[in-house]
Amino acid sequence: MCSYNTTDVNNLDFKQNDKSSTDDHLMNAVCLRDGDFEQRLIALGCAEVVLPCGVVDNLEALDAHSAHYVLSIENDRIQLAPRDKSMGNPVVVDFSSGTIGFRGRQNVRQELLVKAVLGRDKKTTPKVLDMTGGLGRDSFILACAGCAVTTLERNPLVFLLLSDGLYRAAMDVELQLIVQKIDLQFSDAVVASDAGNYDVVYMDPMFPERTKSALVKKEMRVFRDVVGEDTDVNQLFEQARNVAGKKVIVKRPRKSAFIKDKKPTYSVEGRSSRFDVYQV
Repeated sequence: MCSYNTTDVNNLDFKQNDKSSTDDHLMNAVCLRDGDFEQRLIALGCAEVVLPCGVVDNLEALDAHSAHYVLSIENDRIQLAPRDKSMGNPVVVDFSSGTIGFRGRQNVRQELLVKAVLGRDKKTTPKVLDMTGGLGRDSFILACAGCAVTTLERNPLVFLLLSDGLYRAAMDVELQLIVQKIDLQFSDAVVASDAGNYDVVYMDPMFPERTKSALVKKEMRVFRDVVGEDTDVNQLFEQARNVAGKKVIVKRPRKSAFIKDKKPTYSVEGRSSRFDVYQV
């Protein structure tokens, strides 16, 4: 059984809980909800999920559908795949291999995010709220560093991808103890109400591209096409400040403006991004 939290998932109304569920972005996708996919939803505790996109139950109907992206289960993994092969590989959450698996096996204390979260305190590991779960990479890195992480994700398609990744990771003996530290919840962080229960609140919102010529990773292009942008970033930031017990951390492109033009207490900078730390 999965070690992450799936309590009451079957009772959630995904259409009502996800603010972007009626957005045209989600109509770019279609789900092949065949027998294998249905069985995985049952295993995840998500059998009653109503996906806010097209749904078909066979390949013939899938071929006739006009959506640009397909959500399906392939090679025992839920994936979101672009039909245009030039868009790159399917988006899959996999904590055991690739870049994220490699990073998790290294000295995570050298990760910029971990440095921002832990600060100068090397002895204690804070309780962290990740308000923008996405594909779970940041939550996983923080869990590798020993933090207890509550991860929120409000988009149903992304939630399923992340749920499936954690489900498979929980079956890996090398990852079980790590993913036990991650409490995944389907929730809109803007209305999160656990004020003071978290030492650190972290957010990595998906901002609009600055220029039309900006190069975006193919994986991010898929997300922009299907999920769209986070248009309520300011509200998210204010909610983060209300919830955080000690500090709020915001990930930003290195040369971009501060969120709401509010100067942070300090920043931890890398080559392409930075982590702005706001003491509360």
